[in-house]
Amino acid sequence: MSDRDHEHLAMTRSEAVGVRAADWMLTKRLAENWSEKDQDALDSWLAESPANLLAYWRLDAAWGSAQRLKALRSATQELNASSTGHSRYIFRLAAIGAIAVVSGVAWLSQSYVSSAKTYATPIGGHLTLSLADGSKIDLNTDTVLSISESQGKRLATLEKGEAYFQIRHDEAHPFILSVSNHRVTDLGTEFLVREAGARVQVALIEGKARFESANASASIEATDLVPGDVITATSDSISLSKKTATELKGDLGWRRGVLVFDGTTLADAADEINRYNREKVVILDPSVARLTIGGTFPDNDVSALIDTAKQVFGLNVQRRGDQIVISR
Repeated sequence: MSDRDHEHLAMTRSEAVGVRAADWMLTKRLAENWSEKDQDALDSWLAESPANLLAYWRLDAAWGSAQRLKALRSATQELNASSTGHSRYIFRLAAIGAIAVVSGVAWLSQSYVSSAKTYATPIGGHLTLSLADGSKIDLNTDTVLSISESQGKRLATLEKGEAYFQIRHDEAHPFILSVSNHRVTDLGTEFLVREAGARVQVALIEGKARFESANASASIEATDLVPGDVITATSDSISLSKKTATELKGDLGWRRGVLVFDGTTLADAADEINRYNREKVVILDPSVARLTIGGTFPDNDVSALIDTAKQVFGLNVQRRGDQIVISR
């Protein structure tokens, strides 16, 4: 068993990820001879799992001021006088402890500082958060969001679902949202974010924001967004498109309890309304799925969609337990 294995033996997996992330960050920031080979090794570790990348980003966001950096660099130079693995291990623990003291961050890849608050909505639920700084966040159906502060930065993580952010800009205290392997930094912003498994979509409504994502090699790609920009990101691709103000307003219809469809396929309309209801609309016939509809529908009532299917298209509707099957 290697020395590193011994070091991590008594840790949980999340703690080990946090410690490893701290090791990488401290080495990169404090080493005077950081090389391209070192960067390649870091990129490989970041690419191993989303947990690695998230832990590294959170530590980076929590990093202290230049004075603390200078103090830790001095400690590094003293400890590097000894080349033993034992001394290196002591330095890593001491450095981790020092950052934990000054930043209040627990080294866990899947959690914020102890002061973090988590908010959640059930299926069909909505929640509006009014933050102390004047910002507002609207949570859509089946959504989980965590919020905390660290080193003067306002931090949030969208674990799942969809949320609309109206952020009061404060250059000295940036607002940073993490979602999957991506993050959004507020630059005076109103933006909509939706997390759907491996797919993340960010639409900028007003102001400016910076979208950052890890590419296949785990290096960070950054895009500055302007109103109307819509970023769609997966684990291996990023695309940028544009939407009109009217289209974006339709995307925010859920804030007033409605879904707005415009040339939407019946399959997509069913998927969307299923997000808000425990009764699920099922369409098995591809020819039915491709039919398109338009209009404004209540988000918590599938009957309007069913009525449209029957009256406009003459389709059959059958209830099977908690499923509503639409067919020809």
